Amino acid sequence: MTTEFKDRIIMITGASDGIGQRLAVALAQAGANVIALGRNEEALSQTQQHIEELGGRCLCIPFDLMEFDAYGKLFLALKDQVPHLDGLVHCAGSIDRCTPLQYVKSDTFRKMLDIHLTAPNMLTQIMLPLLKRAPAASIIFTSCDMVDQDQTNWHAYGLAKRALAYAASMWQLEQPEAPFRFNTLNPGRVRTELFKRAFGGTHPKEVPAASSVVPAYLYLLSDRSKELRGQSLHAKDIIEKENSAPTVE
Repeated sequence: MTTEFKDRIIMITGASDGIGQRLAVALAQAGANVIALGRNEEALSQTQQHIEELGGRCLCIPFDLMEFDAYGKLFLALKDQVPHLDGLVHCAGSIDRCTPLQYVKSDTFRKMLDIHLTAPNMLTQIMLPLLKRAPAASIIFTSCDMVDQDQTNWHAYGLAKRALAYAASMWQLEQPEAPFRFNTLNPGRVRTELFKRAFGGTHPKEVPAASSVVPAYLYLLSDRSKELRGQSLHAKDIIEKENSAPTVE
């Protein structure tokens, strides 16, 4: 792996498992300073241990994204310790089960909207001063197949994920001259705990590992993607393009 991320500072939500954890480890291996947020303190400590065993650096912060009143405190705790943020990757997600809309309870509906739509946008808003300090920060919202496919039974989860594409576009339109950029990335179906709950009958070997989409996130965090602004992208397309690009000797 190249040293293009050396000394960069990247914040990742959902870093205690799945894509967020694999991305945190990959970035730390590449020399980045990772700020890892996660609800599960025990799982988050495993992320930190893994990174430190590989010689990386990681600040792990147990944090519940549903506690919106704590966002300001998080920023205040970081603003004097962290000179800037080169990247913010929203990987946190949760769903108990897929259910037709007619049966979804209101508290479940609100919870899905909050964790998948309200939280990433409000965290971006509160961290914007640190993102503005970086030369060219990259903000990535993680979507899913519902961003451009109509599927049943995903209720507010699917609604929120589809709205993220518009959110990234709106952020970019509101910051037209800013050096930082906002994009939405659909990783597709990968082997995570969320996928296991949603597709309990699918054998794990039929689905790629979460680590398989990490290269797409790395690409969007790198300077190679500076021209991509306000786009809704698919991990498979980015990875195929990167794999087919000629190697520079």
